[in-house]
Amino acid sequence: MPEVSGPSQNGDSLPVEGLDLGLEAAFAGEESVLARLAPDGVSAVPIHLGEGEATPSPLPVGASRAEGRYQVLGEIARGGVGVVYRGHDVDLGRDVAMKVIRPEHGKNDEVVQRFVEEAQIGGQLQHPGIVPVYEIGLDKEGKPYFTMKLVKGRTLSALIEEASDEQRGGRAHVRIFEAVCQTMAYAHARGVIHRDLKPSNVMTGAFGEVLVVDWGMGKVLRRGGTADEKRARQKDFDKSIIETFRSDGSGSESVVGSVLGTPRYMPPEQARGDIDAVDERSDVFSLGAVLCELLTGKAPYQGKGHEALFQAAKAELEGASERLDACGADPVLVELAKDCMAPAPAARPQHAGAVNERVGRYLATLDTRAREARVAAVEAKAQAVQERKRRRTSLALAASVLALVAVGGGGWLWWQSAAGTRARAAEQRVAIALAEVTEAHGTAEGGAGLQGYASAF
Repeated sequence: MPEVSGPSQNGDSLPVEGLDLGLEAAFAGEESVLARLAPDGVSAVPIHLGEGEATPSPLPVGASRAEGRYQVLGEIARGGVGVVYRGHDVDLGRDVAMKVIRPEHGKNDEVVQRFVEEAQIGGQLQHPGIVPVYEIGLDKEGKPYFTMKLVKGRTLSALIEEASDEQRGGRAHVRIFEAVCQTMAYAHARGVIHRDLKPSNVMTGAFGEVLVVDWGMGKVLRRGGTADEKRARQKDFDKSIIETFRSDGSGSESVVGSVLGTPRYMPPEQARGDIDAVDERSDVFSLGAVLCELLTGKAPYQGKGHEALFQAAKAELEGASERLDACGADPVLVELAKDCMAPAPAARPQHAGAVNERVGRYLATLDTRAREARVAAVEAKAQAVQERKRRRTSLALAASVLALVAVGGGGWLWWQSAAGTRARAAEQRVAIALAEVTEAHGTAEGGAGLQGYASAF
């Protein structure tokens, strides 16, 4: 079979050397609806794809008769129970994710029941944060499969890995965490727990989508079902455990069996296999573990495999607590992470809805702080403008006073100068008059007679 490829969980192309033997033939038995209607000229209608999305190859209706309704295009991920492929729904003209049970579990009634329950949980939980299940069916060999929305985006794990210290705990990351809390609050309100919450099971899309994926370990509370694994608890531990190293490369292995979940994010009651004690508060612990990694860049437990499982069973959280104290994040978020990861279930928030309320209050506080900062900035700017106006007015007044002083001083000097000039002119006139009198007096004394003297006056 030629090499095919499909998108990985972060949206990149994942090469696959070949699909499981007989997989293509297994889906050839279900004839396409369009194939039946082909004589009437019915065909698929493509829609405009987003930027960067590959346009699927044309699918002639006649060819779908041999290939069935679904064309298997490549492997996306492989877990302990099933394999997820990228498929194409010929009838609706869309790519889908197809989850197929692994051949070695096809005859295991308990695993098959869990597989079906996963599809039913995904089909009944109708929320924007949960991947919708489209259809459940059987292949030619009688093994169940189900199809769901093909999620195109990146895992929260990848975002955390690439984030800088300044970005961790920032508003963007907290908004994603809030969306996860909202999704889990909806699930808890419907009596469903996830039991495997971790950053690699959170997908973020290009348009703000945040989805909680992989409900294969989900459990419906108060109703039970084989997903509660009470029978598996009594089986031989070594035979009932399956370790799955996910294809996302995050190293966050999930353990399936009498112990469910991923040890690095697991509450102690779940790690100990205390099935009856696992409820919404167990998911709350995992939410706190996700928040811990958002803030510090590391999961609560740093061991691998069974080492992490033993750490989780004993709730060895000292290292996580120290990293939280040193991360520099807002104390409100640090406190929330610690509260959620309390070893005793009774000390944790009751359910994801309570966690969501606290996150919402924190974000509202940030919004209030931002508004207050904007108002303070506007007021400071207005005060600065008024201060500049006041200074300009003061400077103008001072300049006027100086001008008046300058003008007043000059006028006084001018008046003094003019007065001096007038005095000197008067003195000159008096001097001339005296000279004339003196001359006239001399003439009189010289014999000119009194008449000349008097003429001087």
